[in-house]
Parts: sequence; C-alpha cells; structure tokens
Amino acid sequence: MSINSSWVPDEDPLTLFSERCWLQGSIVSAIAYGITVSLYFLSFHLLVRDKNRVELKQRLPLLIYITVSFVLGTLFMIALATFTQMAFIDDRNYPGGPNAFENNMFSIPVDDAGNAAFVLSNWLSDALVVWRFKVIYQRCRVPIWIVMLFPCLMLAGSVAMGIMFLIQVSTTNPYVTNGINFTLPYLSLSLALNIILTMAIVLRLLTFRYRIVSVLGPKYGTQYTSIAAMIIESAALYSAVSVTFLVLFGIGNPVSQVFVQSLNQFQTIATLLIVFRVAQGKGWTEETATYVMTARRSESRQLGKMRFASPGASLTLAGSGEIVKSGSGELQDRSYTFNDFPAKNDVV
Repeated sequence: MSINSSWVPDEDPLTLFSERCWLQGSIVSAIAYGITVSLYFLSFHLLVRDKNRVELKQRLPLLIYITVSFVLGTLFMIALATFTQMAFIDDRNYPGGPNAFENNMFSIPVDDAGNAAFVLSNWLSDALVVWRFKVIYQRCRVPIWIVMLFPCLMLAGSVAMGIMFLIQVSTTNPYVTNGINFTLPYLSLSLALNIILTMAIVLRLLTFRYRIVSVLGPKYGTQYTSIAAMIIESAALYSAVSVTFLVLFGIGNPVSQVFVQSLNQFQTIATLLIVFRVAQGKGWTEETATYVMTARRSESRQLGKMRFASPGASLTLAGSGEIVKSGSGELQDRSYTFNDFPAKNDVV
C-alpha cells in the first residue's frame, strides 16, 4: 500500500521538519525518563536498605533530594506529554498546525508548569555540584569561604538567570522573541558552572591520588581514579546534551527541540548516577579527605616505629597501609577502603 501525497499537511518543509523534531524530542525525553525512574528506585532502595534509625537520619537529606528531583522530572514529563497531546491531537486543527500551536501557546498554564519544573530541577542539580565541590575542598589550606565564593556567585547567577528565563517564557516563546533572549545566557551559565566545578573536583581528586600513590604504591590510587571517572562521566552526560542544544539553538536549527525537551531528564540522570554511587558506599566524605591529607605524615611517623617481633608474633604497621607479618613469616598488606569511613556527609 503506497502513501498518498495528498495526505501530507499543507505546510512548508521547514515547518514539517520542526514538528517532527518536536515529536521525536518528546519520545527521547520519555525514554530518558524511564532511565530516571529506574535510577531513582535503585538509589532509594540502596539508601534505606539495612539501615538503622541513626543511619536513616544521616541518609534523609539524600532521600529528600532525589525524591524532589524525581517529582520535578515527573511533573516536567507530564507537562510535556500534555502539551504535545494538545498540539497533535486535541487541537490539531489550530491554524498553522502543531508548530504554530507551540509558538503561540508557549505560555499556557500547562507549559508554564513544565518550564517551572525544568528550572527548579536545574537549580537542584547545580546546587549538588556546588555541594560536592565544598565537600572535596573542605580540608584545603585556603579558607573554605574563599574557595566557595566563586561557585556560590555562579550559582546565584544561575538562579537569577533562571528567574528571568521563567518570566520571559511565561509571556512569549524563546524561539521567536524579539528582545533579549535569556535562554542562552541561563543555560550557558548553568553549563559553565558544571564544567568548571567538575574540572576543579577532578583536579583535586587526582592530587589526592598522587599523594596516596607516592606513599602506598600505584595499586592504592585506583579508588581515586574511579571517582574522577565517575564525576567526568556524570558531568559529560549533561554537558554533551546541553552544548549540543545551545549550538543548535544559537543557529536557529529546529533539531534543538529534540535536545531541549530531554535536557531536564539527562541532567536528572547525571545527578542520580552520583547519588547511586554514594548509596553503594563509593562516595567521597570529609573523613576521606582528612585521611588522605594526613596519610603521608602518618606513614612517615609509623615507618620509624617498625620493629621485628619474636617468631610467631605479628609485625603491624598501623595506619593507611597496614603491613602485617603472619605466623608463617610472610608479609601481608592491608589497606583502607571508603567503606571504612562513616556515612557522614557522604554527598559527592
């Protein structure tokens, strides 16, 4: 059975292409939302599994955080699905078709609700980046208020731009606005915040890895390498989608609609991936930072205390890399892992 050309809507090719991109963007966002749902319930399960009351109290901030992020992502998905249904089904005879409906009805309540959920979710993700930056730089030599000044200013700027963006999209379509378009500066600032702080975090972790390797040997640096990889991967996911959207949006390409509709879900996925690793006990803590910063000094002191005991006794070098002499006379090596530290402040 062949397709009759008369069935094609009486619209120009660019309009039809824009409508295809919009619909495909909704599908991509729905797929990403499925990943979000899976990560949320996996993370929630790990955070509450086999925990006593004290441990649950320590995990409560993370539970609240991922739940709020999940709810906002769900609200955005509901708004997106409803708006798409209105354009392609409920109001399909709107003059100009779905593309005109999107341009002219961008500020109706259901779309405003979706935009608000998108911005609030973005603020939460940016705040998590700033928080894990604080945790990892907590024990640095520079006063923490100086270290946190620049990230907090960027976060405040992101919040301010987000408010201006919401005000703008509540009255007009960012794709057709004639005045200042706050979409580009808002998302660009959020992207810059994520990239800059992620690079700073990775640099700090690689520095820690160097200190551990120089004292205990190469095999003890793998944990720090994996953390750096985790942070790079989590930021790369959001950054890649965001950069692609900003470039396409800047040149006015309709394909940008595919990415802007799924941007919220990919940012939530990146956030939940970090929390999921924390729930697995692989997160960075302030206690970990203290341990790494004192490892070299402690090792130096303990090396001076080494002594050989009588046959059958054990020779112990207490501390970060523990050397134990077994009854057979063989030296065995033990080392700490992140699971040796309490769960306090374990957001990375």
